[in-house]
Amino acid sequence: MDTAFVITDQTRISAIIDVDKNCIEAIASVAQPLRRLKNPILRKVMASRVTLAEAAKMGNCSVMDIAKALAPLGFIYEGIKVVNNTPVEQQNIKPVWLTNAAINTITYLDVRPTIAAGNDPLQDIIRSYKSLESGQILCVINSFIPTPLIRLLEKNQHTESYVEEVQYDVYNTYFLKPQDHKHIVEKLQSGNGQVYRDDTTAFERVLVRFSEDKRRVIDVRHMEMPMPMQTILAELKTLPKGHVLYVHHKRVPVYLLEELADQSYEIHILTIEEGNVKMMIF
Repeated sequence: MDTAFVITDQTRISAIIDVDKNCIEAIASVAQPLRRLKNPILRKVMASRVTLAEAAKMGNCSVMDIAKALAPLGFIYEGIKVVNNTPVEQQNIKPVWLTNAAINTITYLDVRPTIAAGNDPLQDIIRSYKSLESGQILCVINSFIPTPLIRLLEKNQHTESYVEEVQYDVYNTYFLKPQDHKHIVEKLQSGNGQVYRDDTTAFERVLVRFSEDKRRVIDVRHMEMPMPMQTILAELKTLPKGHVLYVHHKRVPVYLLEELADQSYEIHILTIEEGNVKMMIF
């Protein structure tokens, strides 16, 4: 490469490889999971969808680790943002919705034969996911963690996911098809607590009942599933009576609502826009 090429967290691996084919070996040398890029079939499926940040997560390494490997080839990393290098299986705690799932609610889809044949399994996965009923689960069996797929379904379908490493090179990724949150809210009204879908005026009217020193504010929008729910439940355990827990969330957490249904909480929900939901729990 004659000139320097600037890369960022959001640069796709395919774009980097297009500049210099030697990048395949360089990236593969950083971490064992990234060696899959040396396989032409897996590279075809992964490279065009995976960003530098996502590759770092798949490799359980940092963006800087990959950037350093690419530096001798003339690539310049713009920024110093580091991806959490804690292994995925250590970050994830098996969620309640999977632990309590009946066997007949889980559909298994092994995409390894499709990839081995040189084909892209994305359309098969999307088709299988859309065929599910609300509350059912799709388990995608693959030889790597499908980070781009997880991001796609979380963003467009509001699904929750969980990755389980069955053995080396075998990963089960579970996707929960969410239930209609309007139906859930109506269902929970008959419980001990009360759930309200507020507009801005109604939400603010409730908030002003609590002085600043009686508001505990948390932001769970950046957290991986199931950490938002676990964090909120932990905060509620220590929330003093007469105080409110103010939560910044990216979606209506229907399974949290179900968890709190038998408790005497009053919950107010305000949806600002896509990815921006406010909650008050007291």
